[in-house]
Amino acid sequence: MNIKTLIIGFIPLKNIEGKKPREIRNDKYFKELISRFDIGEIHFAEYDNFKGSIDKIDPFFVIVFDEMTAREVRDHKKDIFIYVIDHPNTIFCRKAEVEKKQAKQTKTFEEIAGLVKKIRDDGEDGRKAARKFAGMSYDDMYNTLVQAIIGDREDLRKKAWELLTQKDGHSNFVWMRVQMICEVWTHGDGKKKEEFLCMAMDQHIENGMARKMENFIDADGQEFHQYMFLFFDGSDSNYIRRIPFGREVQDKYEYEAILQKYETPNGPQLMLEAGQIEAKRAEYLGGTETNA
Repeated sequence: MNIKTLIIGFIPLKNIEGKKPREIRNDKYFKELISRFDIGEIHFAEYDNFKGSIDKIDPFFVIVFDEMTAREVRDHKKDIFIYVIDHPNTIFCRKAEVEKKQAKQTKTFEEIAGLVKKIRDDGEDGRKAARKFAGMSYDDMYNTLVQAIIGDREDLRKKAWELLTQKDGHSNFVWMRVQMICEVWTHGDGKKKEEFLCMAMDQHIENGMARKMENFIDADGQEFHQYMFLFFDGSDSNYIRRIPFGREVQDKYEYEAILQKYETPNGPQLMLEAGQIEAKRAEYLGGTETNA
């Protein structure tokens, strides 16, 4: 069974003459990464002609380097799996993050290789099922995730949140984030809102923009999670954020009143903030790239 993967926005170098050392390094890294995994028959396309490439080769998997392109791919063809990963040119921007970024890309390619193997092993029925899953409508997929999040199985709930919040991975779920975030925040009790805010702060920690501190208890006996925000270079900014502990069935307005008292952003605001700061940090790191 011929399963095809299209990579948009990266064209392997055929001639290194006149190329800068970092260009050669980035090209070598990505080609070696790809060669480690069986992700089917691999094709490459530039941004300006990827739609024609999709029509011509009919891929099962598409790999892109930004969410805008992912959305254009999704609008053009529904029944494919789309993955958004870091561009090879950004992997070596900051030495301290090279291993982490490479590990994420390895995980993504392992997932694709696993799906390729499963589709092959399942034969024609598996091929049809994979196309059907990849082509699920927004409402169908959204409702599936909602049921996972509100259900009793913690493993499904965790997986659903990972799909909605992770930066890398197939982007079928990217467009549902804002809707899901707003609905969960609006209807959650105090405990759910606490978990939501801590999850958003975990994104800051993962992005290298915050660290967890010891809990804090105010004069009224209210306990808080504490986080120290960091500058882009990793040093403390001396700006501390406190997330109040919540209770099961605690009235949502009671919990939100505590947030307002300490000028803590609500869930959707904090999620937006995490994304904006990550983008600014990436821009900063891009401007300080070394040729090492």
